[in-house]
Formats: sequence, C-alpha cells, structure tokens
Amino acid sequence: MSRKTWLIISVVTIIAVAILSIILAYYYYYFTILQRLPEGVDEYGIKKIYFTKPGGEEWIINRYNPISDPRFHIESIKLIKNRDGSFKVTSKEVRFGVYTSSGYHPDQISTLNQQQLASNGYMQLPNDWKNVEMTGYFKINSFTDSIHNGPPHIELLARGGIHTNRIPCEATSYHSNLYETGRSKFEKELEFTAGYTTEDPEKQYAETQLQGRWIGIKAIFYNKHDGTVNLEQWIDDGFDSANTSRNNWHKVFGFTDTGNWRGVQNDCGGTPNTIITWGGPIAIFRWDNIDDMDFKNFSVREIQPPPSLFS
Repeated sequence: MSRKTWLIISVVTIIAVAILSIILAYYYYYFTILQRLPEGVDEYGIKKIYFTKPGGEEWIINRYNPISDPRFHIESIKLIKNRDGSFKVTSKEVRFGVYTSSGYHPDQISTLNQQQLASNGYMQLPNDWKNVEMTGYFKINSFTDSIHNGPPHIELLARGGIHTNRIPCEATSYHSNLYETGRSKFEKELEFTAGYTTEDPEKQYAETQLQGRWIGIKAIFYNKHDGTVNLEQWIDDGFDSANTSRNNWHKVFGFTDTGNWRGVQNDCGGTPNTIITWGGPIAIFRWDNIDDMDFKNFSVREIQPPPSLFS
C-alpha cells in the first residue's frame, strides 16, 4: 500500500474517531451530568425524568385549593383534604382534565381529520400537550369488584380533547394504565370508543399490588425523529417512614408505536394503524373502580425528547 493511501486512511480514521468522541461526550453529558443538576426536580421536590422544553407548557396542581384552578377540570367530583396535605376522592369513576395555558376551546379546533392533525402537529393550538411527562402520586385505599371499564386501575393519557360519544374523533390519545394488581398496559384510542386498539402491550408484573401504599406514576409520551412515538411508564416506590418520596424512579415498561398497533376501527380520516403524532388540549388523570383514592403532586410538563440514539 502506498504512502499516500496510508495517509488518507490515517486522516479519515482520525476524523472518524474525533466525530465519535464528540457524539459520545454529548450523550454522556446529556444523560449523566445534566440529569444530576438541581433543576431536575419540580417545586414539590419530585424528580423530572426528561428536560422541560424551553418556553414549553407546564402545569402543577395547586396543593391548597385545586378546584380554584381554571386549568384543572374536575366536573362534579368532591375533593376531601387529608391531614397530610393530599386529597381524597370516594367516587369510583374519576376524570381530571388538565388544560394547557390556552384553555380548552372547541371552537378553535378547525379539523378532526387525522391526516390533517398529523400535518398540523396539534388539535387545537400549537402549544397542545404532545411530548409530555405526566406525574402523580396515588394511594388506593379500597376498590370495587366491578369490571366496568376494566378491573380497578389508574390511567394517565394525553394527545386529545374530550372523550364523548358526541365528538368521538376528538378522543385520540395514548393511555398508560397501572392496575391494582401491578399489571402495566398501554392503550391507543383513535376514536371514542370504537377506535381502541387490540393486542395492547402489557407487562404482567410491573409492580406489586398497589392497595394501601403510596406509589408515584409517570406517563411519558414523545415523538421520535423517525415518525414513531415512544410510550414509557415510570414508578416511584421508595418512601420513608413519613411517606415522603425518595424519588426512587425506575422505568417499568416501554413501547414504541411504529404503525403496526391496530385499532378496531377508525372513522376519523386515518387508518386503524394511525400513529398519534399530534398534540391535544387536554391531558387526563383518571381511575376506574377505585372507590377510595388519595392523590397528590400532580403535574404535566412539555418535554424535550431525548436524543434519538437512546430513545
């Protein structure tokens, strides 16, 4: 091999090593150093998994009087303040809607055609909840034997609006479910209610039984650069003797919607395999068949998706 060829190979090798070193240094900085900064917790001291989008949407529950918050839609549910600062609900079917700072205005939703929603990137406004990290702490005190809407479970969902038969195509969303038994499952809803997916990804023993103890739950949904959507469920099961979180967050389940996850039907301008890549004006905390629940520290944040190499 000639000296000139060796020189070219050497230069190319040096450049390649330099580029690789820069990439590895960037990912190391992102996932190790930045994640340890004190800015990684919210005002209640709860750890953030992913970085907040600069200038993005954020909401955190008013721990003193949640019903005074116009962005926290609780309908007719009665909240009872517990002595420890948490809240109690004794209704077995609960839906808490969280609006963006723009509020919920159906008249501003110009289309529910899913091809157009995917093109726009939002349902109501560009600041709709899309790439989000939803957080809540829950304690199941008692649950019912009913299986209406499924066995007793907690759900965190986003990327749509209201969920009614009157406007079925507004109900697009990804659901992150955690059941009282500890089972974890993701659902996709392309319309209400006929557009739910089948063969949903689940993990049978993501967590032990939930009744009688506090547990933190995060649902994280974000778009990837290749057009797919990542769904993650994180659990905080570490508490001290005073039931204060030690931020022992760990991911118990993850799934990527690549377009092979099929709904029963889709009459909203998409296909049964449509990926929900757009945002929606309402993020929802809900539970079913749990007739005595304590909760606290709810929040929703718009996040920066992690670098795609590790997402």
